Amino acid sequence: MTAVEGLLEGAIDLHRHGYPEISPDLRTPDSDVADITLCRDAGMAAVVLKSHSWPTMGRAMLLEELVPGMRVISSITLNPIAGGMRPEVIDLAARQGAGVVYLPTVGAHHDIQRGGISRIFESAVPSFDAHAIAGTTITDDAGRLSDLTRACLDIIDAHDVMVYSGHVSPTEVLALARDGRLADRFVFSHPDSHSIGADDEIIREVAALGGFIEICALGIYPQIGRITPAGLARIVRLVGAERCVMTSDYFFDWCPPSSVMLADLATQLAEAGITRDELELMMRVNPAHLTAHAVRSTTSA
Repeated sequence: MTAVEGLLEGAIDLHRHGYPEISPDLRTPDSDVADITLCRDAGMAAVVLKSHSWPTMGRAMLLEELVPGMRVISSITLNPIAGGMRPEVIDLAARQGAGVVYLPTVGAHHDIQRGGISRIFESAVPSFDAHAIAGTTITDDAGRLSDLTRACLDIIDAHDVMVYSGHVSPTEVLALARDGRLADRFVFSHPDSHSIGADDEIIREVAALGGFIEICALGIYPQIGRITPAGLARIVRLVGAERCVMTSDYFFDWCPPSSVMLADLATQLAEAGITRDELELMMRVNPAHLTAHAVRSTTSA
């Protein structure tokens, strides 16, 4: 058996975009049905359907019907265009079956300042001006979680869903980790990305406080080129595979199928010295632990 043979069996991708995402011109190479069918046929157990723009509950429900045997977990990203950081938005989404809450991305103050996904939105949607909105932060002027954030966390606790840090700043993610209430059920979104830009000290502390660190395939492809497989392997060693999850971040028209992205990442991490046991933790065990907090699949909502 090779270092990666069979690793997709039971794998869960916590970060997979669907189509349409931003505009018809920015599309994935295959339909969601075709790509998720490939995931199922590769032996994967589940994917989380993410959108920067809209809640994905209805789409995930339909995809589960169209691709029998594959779990499609729905989500909401708390951007202003989708309702924003409001407790009732989270409550309604969870009641409709959302299993994952992503903190703001295109609407995060940090992303707007760094020209992350908000810049892509501005290019694709002429009416969208990221700098015309204040941008969301989850902390107050003293660096503590804001009252509104705490109210949102109360609803998240009530529904026991998992959380992704979105594109808020590394210091905001650290404040979330230090609060403690999301320990072992939240993910620090691709801290190596331009949208985030976290340093080793913050990555290490977030992991030590119960966060999982996202090891994301998208960034290793030359079209993005933000990090090498060796660079991602270094992050795994920094915090330990037990605190990491591997995802595709399937998004652009040039992306391979999302299941292939995971396999590519596994292959290249293995070549960089990550063991099979570590890969299994990041592809199967840790995502399964996190999605235990997303037990309301859309078909049973």
